[in-house]
Amino acid sequence: MDDPVVGSARVVARSDHRGRGIKEICVLHLVVQAEGIEPTAVELSPLVHRDRWPDPDTALPVTVDRANPARVEIAWEHVPSVAERRRQSAEAAAAKMRADQG
Repeated sequence: MDDPVVGSARVVARSDHRGRGIKEICVLHLVVQAEGIEPTAVELSPLVHRDRWPDPDTALPVTVDRANPARVEIAWEHVPSVAERRRQSAEAAAAKMRADQG
């Protein structure tokens, strides 16, 4: 990358995990943004571990090339696992239920 900057990518749509393999190509339609970059629509097809398969409407940590915003690297090591995301969703639902009762 000529001019990398840390940013985020919103998952607009993605392909389904279809196989039984550990990793598979995931077609991602993203909107990336970072300091100095207008929101930009990008399509990527990275090899993704099934435990990190992204959900639509989630934000992914990325590095974007300011010189070419279509050049995006996803920081998969910072993407929560499926189990972590489910746990976070359950905790948020429980907190909302408690707040609704009180």
